[in-house]
Amino acid sequence: RSAESLEEALAAAATLGYPVVLKTAAPGILHKSDVGGVHLNIWDEAALKSAYVEMSGRLGPQAVVAAMAPAGVELALGMVKDPQFGPVVMIAAGGVLVELLDDAVHALAPFGPAEARRLLDRLRLRRQLDGARGRPPADMPALIEALVRFSVLCADVAPWIGAVDVNPVAAGGRVLALDALALPLEPL
Repeated sequence: RSAESLEEALAAAATLGYPVVLKTAAPGILHKSDVGGVHLNIWDEAALKSAYVEMSGRLGPQAVVAAMAPAGVELALGMVKDPQFGPVVMIAAGGVLVELLDDAVHALAPFGPAEARRLLDRLRLRRQLDGARGRPPADMPALIEALVRFSVLCADVAPWIGAVDVNPVAAGGRVLALDALALPLEPL
């Protein structure tokens, strides 16, 4: 839920129920976590007040309050439009590690379930999706369906959208996109 004041943020959290996440919605900020624009695991009104006052003082009053998502393996989904080949989809280790781990695979969009599974199987983080170290496994059929649908969406919007970044995607008992960014196609 959008909020432009502390009162609106508190009302949003009351409607959603705690715990919540507070994110900046300030224009022009592409990577919220890089500027301290994401506060996770806010368990009560006092913690939300503190986080909102601190963040709005630095980044402005525009914010989003969302329900805290359950834990899962973090993936990143992306798309860039290649001038020769069209939309190229990326699946990678996600969250803040997307640019650090060099664990990504690519495919032309759109693709079907067999290709989605093949791409996932090529990731080094693949074993985490099976529930490594006592964690529950990811819902693989739901993750595969999400990848297929993302690839179809990318193919459909490629005439107008030059890049898409959905990061993180939490793959656990459910598959949830937690943040996304789409950039318009730049003129040649």
